Amino acid sequence: MKKAFVNGRIRTIDTENTLVEAMICEDGIISALGTTEEITKKAQDCEIVDLGGKDVLPGFIDAHIHLLSHAIFEKKTASLGAARSADEMVEIVKQYIEENQIPDGEWVTGFGWDQEVFPGGEFPTVNDLDRISDTHPIMLDRRCGTICAANSMAMKIAGIDKNTPDPQGGELVRFADGSPTGVMLESAMSLIGDHVPKLTDKLQMKELLEFSFREMVKNGVTVCHTEDFYSVDDKRALWEAYLELCAEGKMPIDLVLQLRIHRPDQLQEFFDYGFHSWQRFGKIKIGPIKFLGDGSLGAWSAGLNEPYSDKPDSCGCLYWDKEELSAIAKEIVDHDFDLTIHAIGDAAVETFLDGCISVKDTIKEKQLRPSIIHSQIMNERIFEKYKEVDAIGLIQPMYIHSDWSIADSRVGERMKTSYCFGSMLKQGIRLAAGSDLPIESVNPLEGIQVNVTRKDLSGQPEGGWYPEEKMSRLDAVKLHTIYGAYVSKDEDSLGSLEVGKRANFVVLSDDVFSVPEDTIKNIQVMKTYIDGALAFDMEEEE
Repeated sequence: MKKAFVNGRIRTIDTENTLVEAMICEDGIISALGTTEEITKKAQDCEIVDLGGKDVLPGFIDAHIHLLSHAIFEKKTASLGAARSADEMVEIVKQYIEENQIPDGEWVTGFGWDQEVFPGGEFPTVNDLDRISDTHPIMLDRRCGTICAANSMAMKIAGIDKNTPDPQGGELVRFADGSPTGVMLESAMSLIGDHVPKLTDKLQMKELLEFSFREMVKNGVTVCHTEDFYSVDDKRALWEAYLELCAEGKMPIDLVLQLRIHRPDQLQEFFDYGFHSWQRFGKIKIGPIKFLGDGSLGAWSAGLNEPYSDKPDSCGCLYWDKEELSAIAKEIVDHDFDLTIHAIGDAAVETFLDGCISVKDTIKEKQLRPSIIHSQIMNERIFEKYKEVDAIGLIQPMYIHSDWSIADSRVGERMKTSYCFGSMLKQGIRLAAGSDLPIESVNPLEGIQVNVTRKDLSGQPEGGWYPEEKMSRLDAVKLHTIYGAYVSKDEDSLGSLEVGKRANFVVLSDDVFSVPEDTIKNIQVMKTYIDGALAFDMEEEE
């Protein structure tokens, strides 16, 4: 089917950032671009779609997201983001149990608390959670998703007491007498998490994924690099759910699957599937194997080379040493998989890059594209190692919004080489943007504004946080479009609006390139088109 889209302001985001008025799409592929007059002359046998003078950008690409977790947290857990104290958190979970009539003995989970907004910045403890219930095991995740708090019943089920040792890459926070406070950092979360029932029902997985798909198209996101496998007990059922949704025409967006493991022995499960990275199955593409390198800055668990400036007795958590990570990297690339890691601190980032360097000949031979999710605290050595293996930083612009008020106190002088995404681009380091939903907002226009202004969405700090790192509007848009396409080897078919590429695009209420920079976040996605077909229309939602 042929369609002609006319009377618009189409930002192609090609190498010249060309602006055109119209385009023709045939069977979902762009076949012509030009003025409205030129395209109208070629469109005798086309359906004509009048863009009404509106602005158009390529469909947004989210380079790191948790689609299934987002739906689970929205539909099946207590939402704790509004809690401003442990007392408020307790009341929210009590109300959640009552409203959902959760039977005694069943697990209760929650997500989104942040001790930074609690009085004194204190973590909630088992004493707080025991006030919620002594007849339900309870596990409540911090907003970073790498720290949890548990009640006594949950710890009893998990067999956790004062004699339980800290696992590698994690920590049980303890009271002065050595007994656990209920707070578990990083890999220690699995001591509790392994006992919390995860999804096994394929139909429920499909329903939850469809919920998240709708959220994506409403925000103009047409491709998601999603990490979902660790949210389920039955990975085969999830893989079948993806394939069935695609076959049933219920997957409007494209998915790139990040295959998460926690331990090296879990690699074989993905090897046994018989696929490899960058293999495509309809709208599904197999991405890299993903593992964890450290924790979060907000909880002092990101792995640093030197101690925290505001916690000098700690360098955070590090899951692997250089030798271990090099061995894992070799096993992954030898099986034709690419690799990515959650790494926020400089020690975690550098250890991963050292692992990649140890197999860089194989990476080059197999044309792999290793990447680092987050990559916030860095140093000059790291920049050179990025370039040595041509690694990609999958950054979260919205972490500037969230972290600017704490990062300086956490790492001090190291901020000179941290969150420096503008400088990384200037040095030729590849970047792409992800939201990390449900940790941050999925709205790409908010992320674009934050990269352009270096302020949070309320306009702070005045003048911008390390304003020398501000990005141009074009670079900020490219992080969510063409640079994202490169990550999954799709730069020849996605990420810009050019002849021969797929017709994935968004119609916006205003022009990202001309509105005042502090109002980019207010731009609305009016329509989302995927392969030339309308996937979202704001007017139909009202």
